[in-house]
Amino acid sequence: MSLSKIETGEKKRIEYIDALKGFAIFLVLWGHSLQYLKSGYDVFKNPVFEFIYSFHMPLFFMISGFFFRSSLKLNIKDYLVKKGLQLLLPCFVWAIIFFIQGTIIDTIEGREYFFNNWLDVLKHILASTWGVWFLRELFISYLIAYVSLKLFKNAWLACVLSISLVLISPFLAELQRVFLPVFWAGFFLKDYYPLFLKHIKKIFIISAVAFSICLLFWNGNYTMYVTNFPNLINFEELTFNFTNINISIFRLFIGLFGSTFFFASFEILYSDSRFFSWLSKIGINTLAIYLLQRLIIEYWGDKLIDFPNMNIWIYSLLVTPLISLVILIICFMVIKILNNKYAELLLFGKT
Repeated sequence: MSLSKIETGEKKRIEYIDALKGFAIFLVLWGHSLQYLKSGYDVFKNPVFEFIYSFHMPLFFMISGFFFRSSLKLNIKDYLVKKGLQLLLPCFVWAIIFFIQGTIIDTIEGREYFFNNWLDVLKHILASTWGVWFLRELFISYLIAYVSLKLFKNAWLACVLSISLVLISPFLAELQRVFLPVFWAGFFLKDYYPLFLKHIKKIFIISAVAFSICLLFWNGNYTMYVTNFPNLINFEELTFNFTNINISIFRLFIGLFGSTFFFASFEILYSDSRFFSWLSKIGINTLAIYLLQRLIIEYWGDKLIDFPNMNIWIYSLLVTPLISLVILIICFMVIKILNNKYAELLLFGKT
């Protein structure tokens, strides 16, 4: 696709990125199916799981950073209201849903909870937001980037200082150390998009080679679910803390290379075919699908479906992608049923 075509065809560009988002959310369903629908094996040693989790969440943050600059037109109040409704409101609503559901099921099964006061209930609800951590962390990335760019007009300075802050901060910054650099990468990808398009084939080849090499040394234990990324300064002892720094840097690079590779791949391969049109429709509803799959796969699927004795390759390459496709269809049906502005606002952050 030529540079002139992109510059004069904004609709085309948005559709290809919607298709990329559709691809990414399918990987979420597939990865979670691998993780939750089979007992008796170590999912972090599953090659398909390892591949998906090497880049799929960084890809979402890169796409979010790509569209971030338009948010700078809003003042801080309007910005917080907009992003709060889009991300934090559904995060809190679903946390309440998961909390109520879990409490009822556990009570039925004989594991009763007793809460002394409403503050105790609120603590348990807030703890339930881990299930939808992506929304919370994306809001934080948006907020950090917004404040940084308002304070420091130079984008590169804002980027370096904000990343430096989360690297040393002991407060709620662990996942930001993983994802904020990728969010900024998406931001600069948009700023230098004409240059990206000019060298798209070279970028495709370089990122493909780099990503492939990284995959040779990657394993599931390097994911953020197993290996954390602590702040670089131990403030109690006033010493540097380089625990897991090599794995953390490697995780950043494989996420960047993988995300860039698929960004370039979809820009090159996108067409008006039915397949890409279908992916684009999925991509428009990624947030709703992400939230619904949490309920379908991570909660009920984990409880009701199990393939304990199935061959790992049949399970990974045939059964779980088919199940993911079925769940995707179910999510679309639920989204259509909930076609109400109040339900969409509360559950999916659609304003």
